[in-house]
Amino acid sequence: MPIDQDVPLALLIFWLDDNRYAVPLENIDRVHPAVEVMKSHESAEFLGFVNVHGEVIPVINVRNRFSLPPRELTLHDMLVVAKEGEQKLAFFVDGVDGVLRYQKDELVVADSMLYASSKVKLVKFEDGLVILNELRDYLSEEAKKWLAK
Repeated sequence: MPIDQDVPLALLIFWLDDNRYAVPLENIDRVHPAVEVMKSHESAEFLGFVNVHGEVIPVINVRNRFSLPPRELTLHDMLVVAKEGEQKLAFFVDGVDGVLRYQKDELVVADSMLYASSKVKLVKFEDGLVILNELRDYLSEEAKKWLAK
């Protein structure tokens, strides 16, 4: 579902390196402590698969998608299981802050900001900015095609 500026939206807030990101809560199935990934094939986009309560879910590499350096998983990392329609996918994050709601006046679109190279939505909270993405923004074209198989 596209992000609507007129409707308050619940967001899952999480960390990757020093940046806070958000995805609409309606796209979140669950958040789980990091688990071992079963590697399937070499790809910068996919890390492999995880088994979460008997369900095998593909794991995408969001660090690669956002041009962040790779790093080893730690005991503090979390696995976010997200859903888009019937399709589920998972990705690792450095930590989860929780759920916050935003209002229309807290949304800033980066294409109206100086030096923005692409359209980015930011939400202003009292404790700083959060980069707001829809779930499809976490997928490259390669990943979208692979998941559609």
